Amino acid sequence: MRVAPKYPRNTAKSRREGWATLSFVIEKNGSVSNVLVTETSGSKDFAQASIKAVAKWKYKPAMENGEAIQQCLNSVRMDFRMDKKGDDGKSGVSRRFQKKYNLALAALDKKDYPAVEQYINKMFENNRRHLSENNYLHTLAAGYAKAIKDPEQRLYHLESISLHKSKDMTPQRKLAILNARFLLAIQLNKFQKAFKTYNQLKKLTVAKPYLLKYENIIAKSDAFIGGEKDIVIEANIKQQDFWQYALMRNEFSLTDINGSLNKLDIRCANKRHVYTVENNNTWKIPKVWKNCSLYVYGEDDTSFTLTEHPNKS
Repeated sequence: MRVAPKYPRNTAKSRREGWATLSFVIEKNGSVSNVLVTETSGSKDFAQASIKAVAKWKYKPAMENGEAIQQCLNSVRMDFRMDKKGDDGKSGVSRRFQKKYNLALAALDKKDYPAVEQYINKMFENNRRHLSENNYLHTLAAGYAKAIKDPEQRLYHLESISLHKSKDMTPQRKLAILNARFLLAIQLNKFQKAFKTYNQLKKLTVAKPYLLKYENIIAKSDAFIGGEKDIVIEANIKQQDFWQYALMRNEFSLTDINGSLNKLDIRCANKRHVYTVENNNTWKIPKVWKNCSLYVYGEDDTSFTLTEHPNKS
């Protein structure tokens, strides 16, 4: 049984749109627990409405060898969209936002990076953005991250752009965003993200001329994952209380912690476990856990290195 989220009253009155992606655990009795907001368009009210709805969901328990089991790696995206017939695709952008956006673009063109960062931070302080404003803002922030050579932040902002159909989301723009996401995920060794983006690219008609290039990159990535070299990820907790990552192997370490990490939440297809974190800790996950993702909790701006070690036969 799934309960639909209620559109927050105040946001409906202002015709704001948005979305939230959640991770959750289905317990042995079919109830939902441990709901996390993993991605959002920026509005806390949409995230809260999504959590309230998902917490009420009930499932038929999954069975294994005749016994009910937890299902620990579940996700759902909740979209909050208004009917905007006749909309030109720009009505969600306020004049105040447009003014700040134009000033930030001008500063970026002049390479006045302190000013760009100041404008972007001010715009992000508004958690009641329209969906169109959210897309423009994350596009701007991705351009800024590219200019200052911060691929991690650029990927984050590109992933925060909604690709749902709208008049300003043309097939060509969608291809450009997905192409950048794919190449950045490969560059940063975030292979699970790259594979997911590749599957989205395959569905785009305008991407067909480039599919062979993508397939060759995927083949090289598969060979690297199955090889003898470490997969090294430089991580930083910035946007949320946690940093998330989909594992490609079953043994990993957390090292070079600069700041404070306090909890590691491992969610797999049929198992969940929470650990405390100390520097230079290594974990080996049983292969029967399957398809594991990590949620690493800590203080803001804590940086660390995650290393996935080669699989041992």
